[in-house]
Amino acid sequence: MGLFTSLPLLVCALFTVLLALEWNNRLLRGQRTLLCFMFTTTVLYAGHYVYFNHDVLLMPYADVAYTAAHLAVYPLYLIYLVRLTSRWHRAWLWLLLPALLGAAAQLWATSQQQEWVDQVRKVVFALEVIATVAIGSRLISRYNRMVDQYYADTEKKSMRNVQNILYLMMVIALLSFAANTIGRHWFTSHTMLLYVFSALFSALLFMIGYAGLHREFSVVDMERDKGVTPDKAVRQQAATLSNLTLKERIVRQMEDQKIYLQNDLKLEDLASIMHTNRTYIYLTLNREMGMSFNEFVNRYRIAHAERLLDSDPTLSATELAAQSGFASLSSYYRNLKKYKRQN
Repeated sequence: MGLFTSLPLLVCALFTVLLALEWNNRLLRGQRTLLCFMFTTTVLYAGHYVYFNHDVLLMPYADVAYTAAHLAVYPLYLIYLVRLTSRWHRAWLWLLLPALLGAAAQLWATSQQQEWVDQVRKVVFALEVIATVAIGSRLISRYNRMVDQYYADTEKKSMRNVQNILYLMMVIALLSFAANTIGRHWFTSHTMLLYVFSALFSALLFMIGYAGLHREFSVVDMERDKGVTPDKAVRQQAATLSNLTLKERIVRQMEDQKIYLQNDLKLEDLASIMHTNRTYIYLTLNREMGMSFNEFVNRYRIAHAERLLDSDPTLSATELAAQSGFASLSSYYRNLKKYKRQN
């Protein structure tokens, strides 16, 4: 039992160390918050390990640490998502208040009150799970829409992998809530289910840590790329253009100048070329053409790739991707699936 009950603990401890080594790496985004999450999760599973391996001497201390960590892990992950997708505000730290109160209650409650404290902890934990999944999904969806609106190449910028992890967290959280409802004591006599839960949580935590160690883009980078707001003269010039005229100018830039062949093309780049405000381009694409900047550019790229293939069927997918403006082969395949010409 020792090996299986320690597996999530070892995974969390590993990523705690790896993230600590990246403390001063400014390229990674949100790694310090993720480090706090991984350390807290390490404490949580240390409490599990002590309980299931019947370490009587450590159990009173482990119960206090377990309660605090149990009520802190989901709020910490939500804070991590906030730091990646939105403007940070210290008010989010209030999410950690239940963990502090829970630890205090666990520490000072009498033996008769412990059961009541445990029941309240389970209810609060369930509410935290619901809030994390609901708010986190909304934050990630909004962030991904902003990425699609601003970048032609969204690879390594979007958070769709993190969103998938969040959905997986929701499924496993439901299992965790069921386990909490049953109580840890039940698993001491159902070790096979304990092993299954241990493996599931270990896999999830590994995915969270791995994704975090490779996250080098966030809303901070998006705001940097957007640069400064155009001056008053530029805004007035843009305001004099009708949407239809601006639409024609955008299409001309694509069809005549073929700017979609530029790698990592951004909305700001098109606005700069056209000497107008990116907001007007954004509104024209959405209202007049009914698509995001990402879709608009990549439709042109796929059409260009298809023309290249028609003229030279011997071209490889790698050559087609490179000559059509795609930053990677995976980006080419993903957009080909979406916008391939229907024969």
